Amino acid sequence: MTEIIDRSYNHETNELQQFTVIRDTGQPDLVKATAENILLYDPEDELPFENGLYEFLNGQQALVLNEEDPEVIVAPTNNEYCYILRVRGNTVETTPNQAEQVLEGVKDAAIDAKVQGLVELYDDIMSSQVRRPVINALLKTFDEDSRIQVTSRGWLIDDFYLVNWEASMYLRHNDPDEGDYKRGGGGVQQTDRSYEFVQLSLRRDIEPIEVAIKGEKYRVTEREMLFLAKVKWLLNRRHHHPDKPFWRYADKWASVDSATGEPKVEEQDDDPDLDKFEL
Repeated sequence: MTEIIDRSYNHETNELQQFTVIRDTGQPDLVKATAENILLYDPEDELPFENGLYEFLNGQQALVLNEEDPEVIVAPTNNEYCYILRVRGNTVETTPNQAEQVLEGVKDAAIDAKVQGLVELYDDIMSSQVRRPVINALLKTFDEDSRIQVTSRGWLIDDFYLVNWEASMYLRHNDPDEGDYKRGGGGVQQTDRSYEFVQLSLRRDIEPIEVAIKGEKYRVTEREMLFLAKVKWLLNRRHHHPDKPFWRYADKWASVDSATGEPKVEEQDDDPDLDKFEL
C-alpha cells in the first residue's frame, strides 16, 4: 500500500502543488498534484472513495457523481483519456484533449459536490454536436442502412468513411484532435488539425424540418441536416464526384468493390460440399 508524505502547497493560494508517494517497494516518487494524480492517490484524504479512484482511472468503473437533477455519471471507455459523460439522461463522449477538464470536474464533484464543471463541458459538447438519439432514430430512413454502422464517434459508412457527431467527414482512422505535421526548415512542425476528407460547401440555406419519432415531433437542426446530407453524399459518392481513379483507390479500404463501388457480396461455392455430412 502506498503512503503519502511531504505535501507542498502554494504560499499564496494554499493549493496543493506536489507530494511524495512511497511505493510498496519503499521507492519514493515526487508527484505533481494534477487532477489525475489527486484522484489516483487522494493525498489529502478528501475523496469519499476508499483507496482513491484507481478502478475508474484504469477503465474499470463508472462514477455516479450526482443522483439528483442534474444526474451526472462519468464512465471510462476503451480509448485512453476518452470518457462517457451522461447528464440528465443524455450521453456524449469526450475527446483526449478534454480529459483534463473531465478529471478536474470529477475531482470537484467528488470532493466538493460541485458538478457545474462537468455540466458546462457537457453543454459545450452538445452545442457543437448533433443529438444522437434523434439522428440514430433516422437511420432506418436510409435505404442503404446496411452500409451504415453507428459508432461512438459517429456514423461509419462502408466501414471506412466517418461522419462524426460534429457533422464533419473523416476517414475511419483520422483523429481530428491530433495535429498534422509537415517537414520544413530542417525540422518537423505541427500544422492545423486534420482536414476533413472532403469539404462540402452549401450553396443555399438549409430549411429545418420536423420529424416524428415514436409519436414525438422533433425539429431537425441545421447541423443535423448537414450530418444527414454528408451521409447521403458518401452513400452516393461516385455519382456526386465522378472521379473513377480516385474512388478506385480510396474504396480499396472500404467494404465495397473498388472497381464498381457496389457493396461487396460474400462469395458462395456453386456446389456445396456435402462430404462432411453422414446420412
